[in-house]
Amino acid sequence: MLAAYNDIKIVSDTPRHSDTRITRDIYQSVLPQVGKNAAEATAKLFPLQRKSTAEKAARKAAKKARAKKKAKRRKPEK
Repeated sequence: MLAAYNDIKIVSDTPRHSDTRITRDIYQSVLPQVGKNAAEATAKLFPLQRKSTAEKAARKAAKKARAKKKAKRRKPEK
């Protein structure tokens, strides 16, 4: 029932557990897929922004170009 994403209270009432903690202690540790699915669902809410190698290279080149322009402006003219 937990694997089918039923509410813990419903799952707990079926075997007549006196508390939902009993149900969680017994069954959630037996079903690792339930934990994995919950973690994946949470991760989808907060997607990581990973920078591609090309993106990193472009930023590095832009930074280098800005530094070069800045250095040219600082040189005294003869």
